[in-house]
Amino acid sequence: MLTVTEAAMRSFATATDPRMGEVMALLVKHLHAFVAESKLSKEEWLKGLAFLTEAAAITTEERNEFSLLSDVLGISSMVDVVSQPVGGTSSSVLGPFHNHDSQLQPNGVDLTHGQAGERTWLHGRVVDVHGKPIANAQIDFWQNADNGLYPAQDPAQDPHNLRCKIHCDTDGSFELLTIRPHPYTVPTDGPVGAMLAAANRNIWRPAHYHVIVSAPGYVGLVTELFPAGSAYIDNDTVFGVREGLIVDFKPCQNAGVAKRYNLQAPFYEVQFEFCLVEQALQ
Repeated sequence: MLTVTEAAMRSFATATDPRMGEVMALLVKHLHAFVAESKLSKEEWLKGLAFLTEAAAITTEERNEFSLLSDVLGISSMVDVVSQPVGGTSSSVLGPFHNHDSQLQPNGVDLTHGQAGERTWLHGRVVDVHGKPIANAQIDFWQNADNGLYPAQDPAQDPHNLRCKIHCDTDGSFELLTIRPHPYTVPTDGPVGAMLAAANRNIWRPAHYHVIVSAPGYVGLVTELFPAGSAYIDNDTVFGVREGLIVDFKPCQNAGVAKRYNLQAPFYEVQFEFCLVEQALQ
């Protein structure tokens, strides 16, 4: 007779999608091994089910508790590690506050709209692994406000505050005006926050910008940019910092940029080149 683990794994052998069957069988294998190794009690198992139920209850369009759970367990970063294509910009975590309906804005958009924060001119290019510009690549950008909060955490903010989608020019260039980001705590009002508290873990993330870069024919990139010297850069609670994603915020006195955005110099400048990898031919 088959063991429980063998039977559960074999139950996915007839999956319509072979990859789905493979992943689920491996998931069963390792979950069963975890239960056996930890000698999980029924009470602990029920607590785990309650935890997942609470995570589902608090999840909304603007805030995903399961994404946060994946982040603080290091799973999101491990997916980055095993799926990172060779030669491209390092990926990082998506985070719980990505909004799929960010508005398409013109390249060069000013996202500040008079709000508090140190003005920052973010600009650069999107290129392939040979340094060739990728025309019309899309940048999906979001960050927290000067108070450290995202719109989903702060009803006073417009839902689209400090977030946008823009298309690069034909030479792969992009630019936008935003503010310097701040370190912040991950949400602690749900079950993931309770878990972190029980484990006496750090709840802070270093300051960062979130960016998704995409273009037809290329592997999409989900990544972040971290200000050099930010607090918690060596102790990110979601393990998202990569050496190649740490950027300098340089004082800038570019007169043309100051005039275009009606800025008082100096302001900050961040320049970065995103590199995408071509999709493999099927």
